[in-house]
Amino acid sequence: MAVIEKIRGKAGLLLVFVGFSLVAFILGDFFSSNNGMSSSDANIGEINGKKVNVMDFEEKVQVQLNNYKLQSNSDNVDQNTTEQIREQTWNQLINEMVLTPQYEKLGITCSPKELLDMVQGKNPHPQVKQAFTDPKTGQFNPASVGNFLKNMDNDQTGKTRQQWVVFEKAIREERIQQKYYNLIKQGLYVAKAEAKDEFFNKSKTASVRYVSLNYATIADTTIEVSDAELKTLYNATMKKYKQEASANIDYVTFEVFPSDVDRQAAMFEINKLAEDFRASENDSMFVALNSDSPFNPAYNKKGTLPLNIDSLIFSSPVGFVFGPYEENSTFKLAKVSAVKMMPDSAKASHILLKMDPANKDAILATADSIKTALKGGANFAALSFQYSTDEGSKIKGGDLGWFAPGAMVAEFNDACFNGTKGDYTIVETQFGIHIIHITDLKNPSRQIRVAFVDKKIEPSSKTYQAVYSKANGFASKNTTADVFEKAITEEKLTKMSEPNIFENARQVGPMENSRELVRWAFTAKPGEVSKAFEFGNRFVVAKLNDRKEKGFSTIEQIKDQLTAEVRRDKKQLF
Repeated sequence: MAVIEKIRGKAGLLLVFVGFSLVAFILGDFFSSNNGMSSSDANIGEINGKKVNVMDFEEKVQVQLNNYKLQSNSDNVDQNTTEQIREQTWNQLINEMVLTPQYEKLGITCSPKELLDMVQGKNPHPQVKQAFTDPKTGQFNPASVGNFLKNMDNDQTGKTRQQWVVFEKAIREERIQQKYYNLIKQGLYVAKAEAKDEFFNKSKTASVRYVSLNYATIADTTIEVSDAELKTLYNATMKKYKQEASANIDYVTFEVFPSDVDRQAAMFEINKLAEDFRASENDSMFVALNSDSPFNPAYNKKGTLPLNIDSLIFSSPVGFVFGPYEENSTFKLAKVSAVKMMPDSAKASHILLKMDPANKDAILATADSIKTALKGGANFAALSFQYSTDEGSKIKGGDLGWFAPGAMVAEFNDACFNGTKGDYTIVETQFGIHIIHITDLKNPSRQIRVAFVDKKIEPSSKTYQAVYSKANGFASKNTTADVFEKAITEEKLTKMSEPNIFENARQVGPMENSRELVRWAFTAKPGEVSKAFEFGNRFVVAKLNDRKEKGFSTIEQIKDQLTAEVRRDKKQLF
């Protein structure tokens, strides 16, 4: 099950679908409404000329919800995740009904042999490779995949097999889709004639002389605008004023902040950890188990740590713990985890061999031969010119010049800054296999690795309940527009407005996952006051001012805009 846990954490393979669509929000409203349209004969849309039945769609959503529960090892799915799964299921339907026929027409498949290669072969899928890589050696072992597959039925619940089947289906669909996209990509190009035309069009210049008279020099009061003129312009330009359905609301928020009791609880917890942290012999593991933030293995020069701890901790011995102290609403402990002399810049040359997973052993053998030749006195520049695929550095004999820590990808960076001048080393990165020669290291200085344990000062459930009671009380007492406005003034609350909320909006203003408020705005009556909604760390009570229906704005709604346009047109005649 440990392997499945690794795969489970990869969101990209939890549900493999294409893009996002606002249709999902309509679907969510559709299923949560009581409009009586959920019969087995009802359709919710049409894809590629084929109608999508409500019950068929709901069945597919349920399958994906069950998959999610299986992957997340949870029996509950929150509302926001449910909406995302509906959205993804809709997009999967689009993929199946639009793209699958194209795959079949072109004969694009993923054969059992190809799937086996992605799981156990020389070219494993990245998620398989990561899940079955030995953390001690850093090497992928195909045999461990085979052992896992042979033993997965030992799980009497059957969950391990179910999860693996879902995973295999996902990587098979991903491979087919990637083949299709690669075909499309190869068919796109810019013809020489098009490139030439584009170049000349962008190169053309013209010289123009003109005289302007600003409309503002003519006073608006000198221009009379009649209702008839407004109506004539409106009728002639009506298409400009097409509008989507929208709602206009005012609202107040009740923010949830940590109480003094919450602060004391966080302080008590961080203090409990302090002694154990001092005694810990594996700081990275301690941080992983006890901190709200991950362990950072990077080394720090003096002056690069936060000002409040830099001078206090930098000259301290390994094992010294500073804190607890507060920073950005978080209580922290800082421990000197390791000390070493490290340069502040390195100079290196490299030969880059392009990686081919199918021939990795042969490429590593070539890299080892090149390294042996270099250590035996072979000319680095000559071998770089002969073998390197890095066109930018090979013309310089492989020289990369000077660079600071963090300038290169992690594996390359560590090889250089943890090595010594004159070293030859072989490193694999996302770009391929590198044969690195460390040609110089400059300004070595004492650097320290700091392990941080932090506990965020967060509101407790009791604090949330207290704020909810206040917000709910406000909503219960102020149920009409006039009373709502009066209460805001009396309680000195800040009123905020959202004048144009569209029906398919995902959220209102800065409030994440506030789709529920959008739904309310399109079902409530003007002047109605909402219940207390919870969005993140705030509760919201809203009042619906008015709602515009889909169609065209009326003359009255855009009278000021029409008047300005008529005046502008008449000023042209002066």
